[in-house]
Amino acid sequence: MRKRSVWLALLAGLLMLTLTGCFFRSVDELYTVPQPSEDYQALQVRLAEVVAQGGEYAAPQSGEMIQSVQRQDLDGDGRQEVIAFFRFAGEDKPLKIYIFRQAGDTYEEVAVIEGAATAINRVDYVQMDDDRYKEIVVSWQLSAIHTLAVYSVGLSQVEELIRTDYDSYRLFDLDQDNQQELVVFRTPPDALPRAEFYNFDGVLSLAGEAPISSGAFLSGDGNIKSDYFTSLQTGYLAGRVPAIFATAAYGEYGSITDIFACQGGRLRNITMDPETGESVDTIRYYTPPAIWDINSDGIMEVPQTEPLAEYNRSPLDAVNFWLVRWQQFDLQGNAQTVSVCYYNDRDSWYFTIPEEWTEHLVLSRSDLTSSGERAVTFSWREGNGEPAPFLTIYKLTGTNRATRAKRGQRFIITPRGAEDSTIYAAEFRDGWDCGLSQEEVMSRLAVITPDWYNE
Repeated sequence: MRKRSVWLALLAGLLMLTLTGCFFRSVDELYTVPQPSEDYQALQVRLAEVVAQGGEYAAPQSGEMIQSVQRQDLDGDGRQEVIAFFRFAGEDKPLKIYIFRQAGDTYEEVAVIEGAATAINRVDYVQMDDDRYKEIVVSWQLSAIHTLAVYSVGLSQVEELIRTDYDSYRLFDLDQDNQQELVVFRTPPDALPRAEFYNFDGVLSLAGEAPISSGAFLSGDGNIKSDYFTSLQTGYLAGRVPAIFATAAYGEYGSITDIFACQGGRLRNITMDPETGESVDTIRYYTPPAIWDINSDGIMEVPQTEPLAEYNRSPLDAVNFWLVRWQQFDLQGNAQTVSVCYYNDRDSWYFTIPEEWTEHLVLSRSDLTSSGERAVTFSWREGNGEPAPFLTIYKLTGTNRATRAKRGQRFIITPRGAEDSTIYAAEFRDGWDCGLSQEEVMSRLAVITPDWYNE
């Protein structure tokens, strides 16, 4: 016991010595603000010099890179360069992009890119050729005019590779060479809009062009629309072939999608019908869903809508129920349906249905909005016979939703992503045996997410 007491006393003494090193520090030592690194200070000195010359920060307005000061490894040496965006009021080329490279304890100015514009709309850093240097793609904006320029950054200089006006553009590795290609959608003077394909083959140059569906860019009065594409998405066709999916409004209530892919080193609009000048197979009406990978297989699907039969609906009544066919396209422009679903935008859910149901399906609604119950009933009809109800799906809200979810023969099928205040339930009806189990009904129901609408 005595040895243990001695050891405890020694341990207490050591702890006191350790604590005194903390408690007897000066107030200045305890509350010193961490100092920025020498690297950071050296960069601030260079940026302050630009500000002192009259520069004010002018960050890109859109895209993924919207900071006033950005870092990128432009020369592939493993160290990041600094790219800073400034505006100098009153100059002929007021926008300037400064590129700094670290050299020891300081930063040296590599080059300055100047633009006669009012804003930088977007900037991208991409590998477009077979050397180690990244290219800088800059979208310059002067009022309503957009100009696109691609710059190559060398050891001590910047070279402008191309410059063109544009309506919209996308960067994507279309020919699968691990380098980015550029597709520019533009309307040349006295010509119709088209897609232009820029590829690196010794130099970055125009490698071809492809037509755009006339219904995509022409308005009802026959004039060319200023912003004809409502979305530009990059993704893959069947066989993992890269493509650009360009969607535009079509007519009063429709949409049309041109799909552009690289074939034999050339850009093609693979869905365009040469006789009509339009991508006929992608025209659809009443189509809120966006192009989306509905089955998560890495291939983009294009939605096609069809009206579904409604119980006791007059031919003059508006369509309330819609079927969505999700179609994959291959490089030849052939479509294949990979999924069919009933799309319920009013209740924000969809239900994947077997293909054999589509010709016999009749739907009806029964909403009790005052009690927070919205229901859709699926019925089977042979020929002109009376529809036979076989399944009802409920969306339940309100304080007693859990009780109502268990009423009668109902069973809960709430899918992943549903709001906490909502319960989904289903009930088999006696009119026809659909052959599905409760688990299969649950697996076929999904919540409509924002991805369905954001192209």
